[in-house]
Amino acid sequence: MIVTIAVGAGILIPLFEEMYEIPPPVTQIRTESPAAEEEGEQAPAEPGTTAIAILQGAAVQGSPDFDPDAAQAPVGNTIVWDNQDTVPHTATSGTGPQDPESAQLFDTGIINGGEESTAVELQGVSEGQTIPYYCIVHPYMTGELTVAAAEQGGGQTQGGGAGGANQTGGTATGGGGAAAGGPTINILEGASIQGSPDYDPKELTASAGAEVTVVNQDTLPHTVTSGTGPQDPESAQLFDTSLINGGESATLSLAQVTPGQHDYYCIVHPFMTGKIIVQ
Repeated sequence: MIVTIAVGAGILIPLFEEMYEIPPPVTQIRTESPAAEEEGEQAPAEPGTTAIAILQGAAVQGSPDFDPDAAQAPVGNTIVWDNQDTVPHTATSGTGPQDPESAQLFDTGIINGGEESTAVELQGVSEGQTIPYYCIVHPYMTGELTVAAAEQGGGQTQGGGAGGANQTGGTATGGGGAAAGGPTINILEGASIQGSPDYDPKELTASAGAEVTVVNQDTLPHTVTSGTGPQDPESAQLFDTSLINGGESATLSLAQVTPGQHDYYCIVHPFMTGKIIVQ
């Protein structure tokens, strides 16, 4: 035994310095990379929908609101806002209610708590364009969308236009002035000043299934939205014109509204209220 160790040591010691400088090969474990991760190649993202969350507590000024706050939407993608809060919100293009271009590119209409908007497809935008937007119920809630390059295999995807999931029977049209016949609600000039006359008539009587023309004679955006106010859990369930810019009008359908008295308000200025009596 002693002789064997001595012989082994006699062989190893002269070679130790060489082994230290040139170590023997060590077996390596190598994992295979997916084919898409080859040099200079990246798997394309699936085209489809860009999702934006409206966070719980967003109605409290200063709290986090839209997530992500600055989102990217590839050309051809639709956009859906998921209201994780307990109160209604909107996603409306523009910098705020005073913006003359407010709601020109998109407006979800009221999104009730726990619901999602109808998918919005951007029209008339170009790659690289950044679009500010806000909540017309809580204008201090703001975000922005940047139009990115189209995803591979993308193109136009089916989805809603600029209407919200609860935007029932509201169709905006250009041009103000009085409507030619039929039941009409006029939003009076200066209506945004609390205490001033707002809707005329304050109580409108209309037949079941009728179409009501809403004319905004003011210079600021307004809505006619069913419910008693933003806190009403039934807000916008029956009808919602969405934003009507100053000098423009909208058509409101009562086709799915049952006979009776129905309250409505302006989601931009909730102190503006009226009633529609369906016979």
